[in-house]
Amino acid sequence: MAEDDSDRLDQLAARQDSLESKLDKIIDLVTGSRADPADGQGNSTGASGGQSVAAQVRAELAKHQAEQQAADDKQKDADERAELRALVARMTEQPPQPPQPRRQRVMWGGRD
Repeated sequence: MAEDDSDRLDQLAARQDSLESKLDKIIDLVTGSRADPADGQGNSTGASGGQSVAAQVRAELAKHQAEQQAADDKQKDADERAELRALVARMTEQPPQPPQPRRQRVMWGGRD
């Protein structure tokens, strides 16, 4: 019975060590602090082209924000042009009113 318990503890300890080492590898890959094991010179030149995951995410976010800003600018420009067209349409020259006859001015006052 004591042998079974010690065997189980040894198996659990080995499993825990294995999981800890895998977790350390994952953390190193995410933070980019360790070199790629395939590269003997200490340079991380895997599929990412030497960039860490965080740098790739930042680059993609910057790219997305730039695209969003460009789309917003384009929409704002289109809205401004539509507003200017409407303003110009309202500002068309109106024909002058005919002069008010003198009798109307004397009886009811001038136009305002």
